[in-house]
Amino acid sequence: MTGGALRGTTARDAMRIDGLDVARAVAVLGMFAAHLGNDGVRGPAEGAWPWLIASHGFPSALFAVLAGVSMTLMLTRRGTVAAVDVDDVALGRTRVRIAVRGGLLIVLGLMLEVFETPIAIILHHLGLMFLLALPVLRWRARWLVSLATVLALTGGWITRVLDGWATDAGVSELAVVDTLWDGSYPAATWMAYILVGIVVGRADLRSWASSAWLGGLGAVIFTVTSVAAVVLRDAWGENPDWLSSEDHSFTPVEAGRNIGAALAVVAVCLAITRLAPRLMWPLRATGSMALTLYTLQVLVIAIVGDWTVREPVNSALVALWLGSIVFASAWKFWVGPGPLERVLTIASSETADAWEDAQSRRNARSR
Repeated sequence: MTGGALRGTTARDAMRIDGLDVARAVAVLGMFAAHLGNDGVRGPAEGAWPWLIASHGFPSALFAVLAGVSMTLMLTRRGTVAAVDVDDVALGRTRVRIAVRGGLLIVLGLMLEVFETPIAIILHHLGLMFLLALPVLRWRARWLVSLATVLALTGGWITRVLDGWATDAGVSELAVVDTLWDGSYPAATWMAYILVGIVVGRADLRSWASSAWLGGLGAVIFTVTSVAAVVLRDAWGENPDWLSSEDHSFTPVEAGRNIGAALAVVAVCLAITRLAPRLMWPLRATGSMALTLYTLQVLVIAIVGDWTVREPVNSALVALWLGSIVFASAWKFWVGPGPLERVLTIASSETADAWEDAQSRRNARSR
């Protein structure tokens, strides 16, 4: 690319794994569909697109998996260092960066809640999960996978227990902390997606072999989970709540299917982007500023009106999709990183720099 594309490209961009940005675009555009799309369930049968049912629950889970991937890429300097070989200074610096980003996401999410749009804002939930992930960034993969499995299997039960305790204690509505058991994106369940992402980020995501492994593993997890759910339902002769595959049901079935689908989508996005990088550039630009676009979507809904969600029209969804892609492409071409993404990067990097300087001075005095 030439001209404006070069002006909007930084050394940091050159190290990006472009397929991950395409996957982020799938996630954020999918969340738009969940909020504004008419699949015939939330909207009138006329003009409905039944395939949009796939947008309920899954895109936000994919977004969480990709957040975990990003944490590992920050820790490993985009895959140039093995996670277990990261020294304590680099680990501390990464934790500071992630903590700052998590704090800013919490603030932004709570600010968007003020508009009282009829959608469940995910940002402050993700922010808390960023903070919860800090102790496990350097854990070995088998421990991360083990914990993710436990949360996927028991997260729904843990969520209900925590909610019951919080209600009894009178703190069920405590700001930020209530995201641990909140009915939209409870951290007790959703940390499984973050942990899976942390493991995925350790793979060589620039290789074809990794794409094949991720795609195959995702297909196996999705298929085995779906088949097991059917077999167990037949064995029970009924549909127990914990076998539900409904979105936001926080069951092992939903978690397994979401994880499998997320791995497969990431693998496909990595492969397609390597095959046709120029063709995928608009989606790469869209995914590179997913936070900005998500925030703008909430503001658009607040300005235009709740009817966009309560009475969804697919023409409005298409307009939002196209507008987002065009805006992101133009911004990326002429300016570079998205505005909110730039804020997160600058704030987290400068805070980490200050922390590292303080550590160096402290070490110098102790010698």
